[in-house]
Amino acid sequence: MEAIGQYQGRLLNHFNALYRPGERRLALAMVEALGFAFSDTGFASDAGETFVGVHPEPSDVDPQNNAFYIAQMTPEQFRYETRLKALTDNDSEAAEALAAYRGKARTRPFGSPHIGIRFHSLSDLESALDRLRGALGETLGDRMHIAVYRPEKEGGTTQAFIHQDVIVSGSFLQGQLIELQAQGGR
Repeated sequence: MEAIGQYQGRLLNHFNALYRPGERRLALAMVEALGFAFSDTGFASDAGETFVGVHPEPSDVDPQNNAFYIAQMTPEQFRYETRLKALTDNDSEAAEALAAYRGKARTRPFGSPHIGIRFHSLSDLESALDRLRGALGETLGDRMHIAVYRPEKEGGTTQAFIHQDVIVSGSFLQGQLIELQAQGGR
């Protein structure tokens, strides 16, 4: 198989994620730090900006397979997120529940909703983590947490969970976990 689009079975086609108004460059910086390719689709979103196609494998930029799309959040989601934040800011029980959720996602991510991306090698995964820390560590501060889990045995899977709120497929208050993994490492 030369390209994912030639695969004959079923496969995950794509998912769509969003970024906040004014954070397109930041979202693209995260995509680049992860080592992914991206291209503007030319297709306008409801928020007025165009969708960006993101390709985890830069050598295969098939726009319809092994891709995800990012766009500015819609006005409807912006309104909802603004209201949700106001409610959380003024309700200590809601604030505690959100803090507990984020805390679990950052320190015990297993079982939390996430997107998983497999890297070909452990060195590729480590390079992506170094780029994320270097390019976005200071910029994002508390908005990005990285937790790495290494296998106990040789040949196991190394997993790195990035909890961030830049590229999200859901609520920005909850954030999004992205799992990067390399199989056969230590």
